[in-house]
Amino acid sequence: MLTNLLLNSFFILSGLLIIAVFYDVKKKVPSRLFVILISSVTILLCVVFGSKLASGVYIDLRRIPFFLASLYFGPLVSFVLMAFIIFIRMILIGDELILLVALNYFSAFLILAKLSKGFYRAKKTHKLVYSAGLCLLMSVYNIIVGYLYGAELVMLEQIGIVLIPLAAMVFSIFIAEMLRKVMKARKLFIQQEKLQAVGQLAATISHEVSNPLTSSKGFLQLMRNEQDQNSQQRFLDLSLEGINQASHVIDEYLTFANTSPDKIEHIDVKELISELIHMMKPIAANHGVSLKYKLMPDIYIEGQTRKFKQCMMNIMKNSIESMPSGGVLLIEMTQADNLVISIADTGSGMTAEQVHRFGEPFYTTKDEGTGLGIMAASIIVNSMKGKIQVKSELDRGTTVFLEFGEVTVITDKKGIQP
Repeated sequence: MLTNLLLNSFFILSGLLIIAVFYDVKKKVPSRLFVILISSVTILLCVVFGSKLASGVYIDLRRIPFFLASLYFGPLVSFVLMAFIIFIRMILIGDELILLVALNYFSAFLILAKLSKGFYRAKKTHKLVYSAGLCLLMSVYNIIVGYLYGAELVMLEQIGIVLIPLAAMVFSIFIAEMLRKVMKARKLFIQQEKLQAVGQLAATISHEVSNPLTSSKGFLQLMRNEQDQNSQQRFLDLSLEGINQASHVIDEYLTFANTSPDKIEHIDVKELISELIHMMKPIAANHGVSLKYKLMPDIYIEGQTRKFKQCMMNIMKNSIESMPSGGVLLIEMTQADNLVISIADTGSGMTAEQVHRFGEPFYTTKDEGTGLGIMAASIIVNSMKGKIQVKSELDRGTTVFLEFGEVTVITDKKGIQP
């Protein structure tokens, strides 16, 4: 008997966990149909693995999932499960005393329908009292019916009939409430993380945009009072530089607002990287960095050209800036099953912790910057169904790998379809 009761408890706990996981994954309350399905399977297993006492009385925990589903999900679920229990009882155990069984569960259904209205919002103590009280009433009813129909129950069996379902009911309510509390805390934690991220985002936008705009305003004010044309032109250039810097920051933030390509294009990887290398040569020269490359022709990936160019530019610019004393930046394409684009520098490298935090917002190893450029690159690569990985060693440099699985090799450009 003990083995079967433990199995019953396991089935009930499994049902609770399945419903909790569904809520956690789907982020919504399970439908009544789903609850009825899980509860019905649990009830069926409890009846199949029930125990028959020496007096001929059956003992199992079928009422527990019935009570739980009824109290938490309302009268409709309760009525369907009540009908299912009566049907299963008649099929698997027999129709003996079936009317009294139906009366027992129908009475429980009426009480459960009344209790379920405020049960979800009730205190845990009240929930325990309501459910334990109803469970106790049903057990007493079963003992009385057993006596009336000649069942010779010994004292130990009477105690078992009362205490075992009662203990299982209290334990199940505790577990259900604990799961509710955990899921509520998890939801609150996620919301707080989002609010914190929004707060950080707002603070960073304010700081990164306000500084260059304030500088631009100051230069424009100086220009208004300046008579020398050369000085006016210099102040104007500095003002435009500040405005461009603010615009650049806003463009980086806009990357997060649209993470999927608006219009799918076939991107000629070699052509795009070659164009970027030409664009980055002045910046590289200013840092004493030599640009080297090994590119492969006629390889295309799907995405948005503008965003992929931004992604590559962010990574290349970051690599160049990691070599203030000069060095070599190598951009290389290789292809086996997937296309891999590697951007390797000979800069100062990163620690294991810095590699782990690579791509986090607001994290940067530079004196100035938001860390959003690399995060934007990561988002763009992921939106193109690619992967981004980093390998780095202190004082030996860093290599960023971009891997794309959906690659097209086309030697005839006429075959490219937009």
